Amino acid sequence: MSRIGLGQDVLTTAIERMEALYGAGHRIVVSFSAGKDSGACLEICIEAARRTGRLPVEVLMRDEEIMFPGTYEYAERVAARPEVEFHWIYACQPIINIFNRKNPYWWVFDPDLPPERLVRQPPAIAYQIPDKNIEKMNDPSRFPPPEGKELYSVVGLRVQESSRRRLGLHSSKGYVTKPGRNGVRLARPIYDWEDGDIWLAHRDLAWDYNRAYDVMHKLGVSRSRLRIAPPTMNAAGVGHLQVAAKAWPNWFDAVCERLPGVRTAAMFGKRAVEPIRRDGESWEACFKRTCIEEAPAAWISERSVKVMNTVLSFHRHHSTKPLPQVSICPHCTGGVGSWRYLARAMFNGDPFCAKTSFCMPYVEPEFFRPGAGTWGGKPVF
Repeated sequence: MSRIGLGQDVLTTAIERMEALYGAGHRIVVSFSAGKDSGACLEICIEAARRTGRLPVEVLMRDEEIMFPGTYEYAERVAARPEVEFHWIYACQPIINIFNRKNPYWWVFDPDLPPERLVRQPPAIAYQIPDKNIEKMNDPSRFPPPEGKELYSVVGLRVQESSRRRLGLHSSKGYVTKPGRNGVRLARPIYDWEDGDIWLAHRDLAWDYNRAYDVMHKLGVSRSRLRIAPPTMNAAGVGHLQVAAKAWPNWFDAVCERLPGVRTAAMFGKRAVEPIRRDGESWEACFKRTCIEEAPAAWISERSVKVMNTVLSFHRHHSTKPLPQVSICPHCTGGVGSWRYLARAMFNGDPFCAKTSFCMPYVEPEFFRPGAGTWGGKPVF
């Protein structure tokens, strides 16, 4: 679908979008990650709230304990601004550590560890919430809207970053969504911004931002690959961890002590978290060896067998040929119709069902730590 110009710059348009919501009297909370996109949303909301007499702007951030140095320092500067009412929360929830196959979860500000084992402590203004699922952060029970009005969560979604986000934007037919399961609408004022728009606005308007970006860029990370997120969520974080080892060696050492497998991944790259096919070995044999026979934990083997049997059953329904070794069968459910894809998808057990949601449940925190509870919804970040 072609883009339709609005005849004005993206900054003006974004401010007008939020002016409309503030002017209508809705309750608006900025979901803040200390990244460049949520930072831009914050500045836009401050300006829109100023124009409509709705200052201070409510801001909500969940502390994840382990983020690149400079991230929480930026959050502290934001929290100190008079235009902001900052809600700094933490949930002690599990986050995936893709570099530890045996136990893929680590717990934020783990209450079972002594304080000196943690990478850092939450600030004094932070308070704990019981909800593990990130969708429960911004909830009408925590932020009740005025009578007859709605609660909006402002997010820094930009469709440039993925085709799925673009399709989602077209599906909702605008920058606001319908109410979610908890009754909260999402507002996406910068959905049509590109990377250049973000950095141009920060430069020309002298907006504050996370200085970790400067360090990463100086060490060779391109502008399009600059990301601020928990660094152990997926194998794509290996490159950023390798940069972090050079940029912040003391921080990196503390993370390695806290999270098994991180140092190995930084040393050997993606090969440390992907199946390696032996000389002359088929991808089918590689899958069965690495994901079933030699898997470091029984739960990985069990899930791999279940996924394999499900995929083979699906494949037999529409083909008499064997499951392809490399090229994905276009008719197989979930797009996992090849042995190579199965090996890569199940090497770490896929505990969040990022690739196998069509046939597998999530691995709940309770499985690895009795008493830890369940996600209470989709485990997204």
